[in-house]
Amino acid sequence: MIAEGHACFRRAVFFLALLILVCFAPGLVVAGELDEGMLAAEQGDYEKALRIFSPLAEAGNAAAQHNLAILYRSGHGVAKDLDKSRYWFLHAAEQGVAAAQYNLGYMYDMGEGVKQSDRYAFLWYRKAAEQGHSLAQTNLGVMYANGSGVAQDLDLAYVWFNLAAAQGYAAAFQNRQVLAEEFTDEKHESLRALSREYFQKYVMPFQNQGMMRRPRR
Repeated sequence: MIAEGHACFRRAVFFLALLILVCFAPGLVVAGELDEGMLAAEQGDYEKALRIFSPLAEAGNAAAQHNLAILYRSGHGVAKDLDKSRYWFLHAAEQGVAAAQYNLGYMYDMGEGVKQSDRYAFLWYRKAAEQGHSLAQTNLGVMYANGSGVAQDLDLAYVWFNLAAAQGYAAAFQNRQVLAEEFTDEKHESLRALSREYFQKYVMPFQNQGMMRRPRR
């Protein structure tokens, strides 16, 4: 049996990518502005991207809020400011942006710009994981496996690792293999069945919903 907090599972890292989902952008004008901001970022003109994203974020556009948080987190086009990054991630996360929910969870998990909190890390990872975010599913599995921020539950850890692995995330596959040794064949079968239920509920509805792009370094 894996003791709480003592197993070595691989966590997913911070996801430094800009959001180009226009489904969060009501209207063609806003969508066009977001696209212009993305183009500026891709061309390395982060100051222009900042000028475009800032008023859209202030006006409540969730994609712009997420992108502005990324710029403040990375220090692209503006001085790095983790407090402002957290502020904008929170606003986007509260509007349901899974990538923002994941990054906010990561900041609480690592104590990056905020007081470390397993409780809040678990909360935000779960919200993102339930929207099909594979990195969040991986880290949620780690928290269940280690009993961090939630009671230890190896069954749910395995299921969340399984979902992320099914989406091609290598760390989740490796974590799943660590847990596989803990279960009987009968238990494996029941967990595979539960994984299928979770996949239909927490992955399939969110597939092909949008794209991410990393800022040029």
